[in-house]
Amino acid sequence: MQDRSAPASPLLWGLLAVSLLLNIVVIAVLVLAVMVGRQTAAGMADQLAAFGRQNINYQFRIVQTVPVTASVPFQHAVVVPFNQLMPISTTVSITRELPVIGVINFDVPIEANVPVSLSIPITISETIPVNTVVPLNLEIPLEIPVAGTPLKATLDSVVNVLNGLAGR
Repeated sequence: MQDRSAPASPLLWGLLAVSLLLNIVVIAVLVLAVMVGRQTAAGMADQLAAFGRQNINYQFRIVQTVPVTASVPFQHAVVVPFNQLMPISTTVSITRELPVIGVINFDVPIEANVPVSLSIPITISETIPVNTVVPLNLEIPLEIPVAGTPLKATLDSVVNVLNGLAGR
């Protein structure tokens, strides 16, 4: 049996000191890791919360041809003014029976300018068939607020978890 009152050997005291020192180092590393983890979680929570307040910008491009088949009714009324001098240059042959002389034929020359002033109404009422292909080449800018999407609820729950890990 050993004597309990005997002093411990210096080797044991050295091992005890080294063990104590290693335990202090491990605890310090763990405390440092927890602090870094909390800071990282806080930073990630802040970045995700900022992302939840932003917009997603996207250029939606459409390149295709669209067939168009339709009947387009067309109705239009217009009044066309007609103002013209109509020259008349003719010879009219006249036959007359005169007593004592009998039947005579004579030519009467006519030279005249007749003014013509008319308003001619024209009405167009048609159905025009359209059968064509329209090429589309569009770029539509889209701006989607993240706060208006289902992604926002997921971001908020992740931000809450990260804030809890960060101690906030």
